[in-house]
Amino acid sequence: MPLLLFLNERSCESGADADAVDAAMSEFIRVLKHVKQWREIALVTRSPLKLSELARGYYYQQWANRNPDGHRYLLTLRSRSPFRVELISVVDADDVEYQHDGLSVEGIGAAHLVDGLAVSLPLARQWAQSWLTVDIRRVVETAEGELVLEEVRDQVRHCSSRGEADHHESWARETGLGAITSARQLWAQRAELFPHLQFLPRVERDLAHLDLKWLVPVRTLLARLEASVVAWDPAAAPFPAWQVPHITPEGEQRKLHCQFEDLDRVTRTFDLHGRMTPGKGRMHFRLVPEEKALRVAYIGPKLGA
Repeated sequence: MPLLLFLNERSCESGADADAVDAAMSEFIRVLKHVKQWREIALVTRSPLKLSELARGYYYQQWANRNPDGHRYLLTLRSRSPFRVELISVVDADDVEYQHDGLSVEGIGAAHLVDGLAVSLPLARQWAQSWLTVDIRRVVETAEGELVLEEVRDQVRHCSSRGEADHHESWARETGLGAITSARQLWAQRAELFPHLQFLPRVERDLAHLDLKWLVPVRTLLARLEASVVAWDPAAAPFPAWQVPHITPEGEQRKLHCQFEDLDRVTRTFDLHGRMTPGKGRMHFRLVPEEKALRVAYIGPKLGA
């Protein structure tokens, strides 16, 4: 799976002239080729390249006409993007909003959501940073089941030059869980990554339709559940010492929503669950003490909501 690089659309809003943009695009392509030495990459943009502005009044197509080789190179990276549509539905403003310096940012926000790398055209000093600070407003669920608006500040990996990209080399080269950048890849490598977790076959469909905002939370939750089961002695305790907050069973009235056909085709209750935010995400599972395992039945929006 390639490393996802998200174009920061705000870096394409300068008043630079055509020559300055051409120089910035040359450096941008050098940055992409530099990162590609470490790992395969895919470039994700908010809109189709041909319709994009690179600076106010200067469009991508104008640059492409002057730089056909660079245009062909970018098209090869765009064709590797795992998204069939452009970056217009990655960040759902109803659940989460990202701002940088008081302005909404989609590309930077998407990079944060899926643990990718934001990249900018080097046309303003504000983008000459290896990390960008973002203010995040997101809807989260409390332990009592109420939705509240949470405001937090975080950092996003970023580069607009090869030197800034070098700060992220070891991270970009890493393998294992940190390299999982799609739900399909998560499913394909589940046995290797989570040997103490079992999955009902139906979970593959859940992951195929997983909301992108939950990819990293699901990845993290599965890793922590794996760690919890590894340290668990079923003979000594009925439950693991959970290494993730808010693992709870459903109340009696909601257990009917948690009935799933198990691996042996017997219907059982999978009422233990963890939460994914933003929004009301759920992962339902049950413990299998005789196998020192945890079996996942469902990943998605809150059941019965």
